Amino acid sequence: MKKIKKFLNKIKIKIYKSPYNNKKTIFCIKRKKFYLFRYEELLRQKIIFFLIKKKKYNIYDIEIEKFFIIKKKINKIDILVKKKNKPYIIIECKNPKKNIIKKNFFQILQYSNFLNIKYYYLTNEKDNFFFKKKKNKIYFLKDLPNNY
Repeated sequence: MKKIKKFLNKIKIKIYKSPYNNKKTIFCIKRKKFYLFRYEELLRQKIIFFLIKKKKYNIYDIEIEKFFIIKKKINKIDILVKKKNKPYIIIECKNPKKNIIKKNFFQILQYSNFLNIKYYYLTNEKDNFFFKKKKNKIYFLKDLPNNY
């Protein structure tokens, strides 16, 4: 996990100033547009870069802010990675200025009860948790699988 933290820290995402309101923005390489600067968005861009460069996932297999409904409530997955056109990894990005708390684990595990997904990644950049669900048991991992 230290290697991932080190890799994420090395990624430099350029921050732009909007010509319209002079606010900070970040360009999303997947959605191909600018978004207002938020620490969570900055981390999301680093994770996309990590998935493409380090884990060798195709940018076309990565979906950002994927919405779905659980018990009549709209939910949003920060990053969804597909493999063979099926959901494969859910990634939940939290503000790097805040600690990951129990509630964050419950959030991502709730998704696992409704979506048939194999791998999960919960991060705030300084803390990275990888796990998989198999037969209703959770197994913590050292890393995400590569796309080979």
